Amino acid sequence: MGGPTTDPDPTAPPTRLHRVRARLAPPAGARYRAFRVDPNSSREKSVRVRILPIAACVLLAVFAYDGVVRLLLIGLIRLPKLPAELTVLTTILALFSLTHAWYSLGGRLTLVFFGLSAAISWAYEQIGVATGLVFGAYHYTDYLGSKLGHVPYLIPLAWFMMIYPSYVIANLAIQRRATGTPAGLGALLRLAAVSAVVMTAWDLVVDPILSGPSARAWIWENSGAYFGIPIQNYAGWLLTTFTVYFCYRAVEQRAVAAPLGPVGAGMAALAVAAYGLMLASDLLSGVEPAGVAIIGPLVMGPPVLVAAWRLRPGAPGRNGPDQLRSIDEPPVRRRRRFSP
Repeated sequence: MGGPTTDPDPTAPPTRLHRVRARLAPPAGARYRAFRVDPNSSREKSVRVRILPIAACVLLAVFAYDGVVRLLLIGLIRLPKLPAELTVLTTILALFSLTHAWYSLGGRLTLVFFGLSAAISWAYEQIGVATGLVFGAYHYTDYLGSKLGHVPYLIPLAWFMMIYPSYVIANLAIQRRATGTPAGLGALLRLAAVSAVVMTAWDLVVDPILSGPSARAWIWENSGAYFGIPIQNYAGWLLTTFTVYFCYRAVEQRAVAAPLGPVGAGMAALAVAAYGLMLASDLLSGVEPAGVAIIGPLVMGPPVLVAAWRLRPGAPGRNGPDQLRSIDEPPVRRRRRFSP
């Protein structure tokens, strides 16, 4: 039982409890909102910062296993292989490029990059198959699956799969940083051109294999000088990739970069590794014609070596053990030594 209650004296001075309640009370007329997690909060961002690099590493590891390690161990140990190998491996490496780009460039620039790459590559391929004006006279078989128009759905995915690692390698070679395009038409043209050359080097390896007698993914109507491939094909590749890079980098120059975390040397090395693993996978896939086994390392090896040299510890442009220079920092210039 409680004792008798009395109303508080309104003239009495406020106690400490009254002052705390007054401080915590909402203002008059305030409306309450349901609690909602902010996707841009520091906690949510930290989760995405951790997940995307891990996802990129897992995807690259799966590609390395089936495309390189398993093939190296044939004859020593029999390892399980992925079903629909070419399609699955292409999809896995394309997902790696998307994941890596999403972390390094941010979601909006990644969607722009992928969209431009898919649309431009499909358009050039569609025109090329229909007219023979871009790459030479050729057509796709059913080896790569269903088509949109004359072009298999897998082809635009395969373009971005290697367009993105080539972009990172070109940036490392020219700018000593993994992403970004400095202001100015000269920088735009230079980076777009170098990126196109790095990307086209891959076609010197993959085209003779997939158009060769063991695959016949596409057929050249007229035999050319390079393992039956017309030289016009490589001019078409340079044109297509330069267009993609020019359009994307023009957007990148004007956009505000929004990477989800620092793009250090370790993260950049993953993209370089993807380019190198694709070379290894192509060469281990039962290369035919055999001459590609010599040409491949000669054309795709130098970009990998230059990018790896830029990422070495103590290289100019490295701001720390795992840090690369930001896009906002001026280029590193070596000081000349003058003898007295």
